[in-house]
Amino acid sequence: MSHCSVCNGELTELPMCFGANSPASLLVSPNEYDTRVNENSDLCVIDDEHFFIRGHIEIPVIDHDDPFIWSVWVSLSKDSFEHVNTHWNDEERESHSPYFGWLCTSLPRYPDTMHLKTGVQSRAVGQVPSITIEPSEHPLSQEQSTGISLARAYEIINEVMG
Repeated sequence: MSHCSVCNGELTELPMCFGANSPASLLVSPNEYDTRVNENSDLCVIDDEHFFIRGHIEIPVIDHDDPFIWSVWVSLSKDSFEHVNTHWNDEERESHSPYFGWLCTSLPRYPDTMHLKTGVQSRAVGQVPSITIEPSEHPLSQEQSTGISLARAYEIINEVMG
């Protein structure tokens, strides 16, 4: 059985999860990376003043069993980041209130998605947080709220993989 290289989920015949590179790749030159960036696959700190967490935006696919997933990076305040980090391995972390964050990932097939307002909800240990786009007229927010057709999912998949 195959697994997604981004989220380690099982791959079906139709890839339904696509991820973004670390925000550090956008903000830090490669020759400064080692001195300015502290990161792993889920958390990133740049210059001890910019804090990011990776999570999933899940979009329901109306005529399919699985959601379409964007694996994205969201900036958090220092206080929120420290709270997340302190409770990273807590069994009850999903009971914490959502954190406010700014989307820091550009997604294809949408108008500019950088800096959309988000809610970051911790999930059970071993699962990345759920990212909810704040309700707005932005198509990403609308699609997360109402879902997309399988045909729309194919459009996105073809662009990302094309």
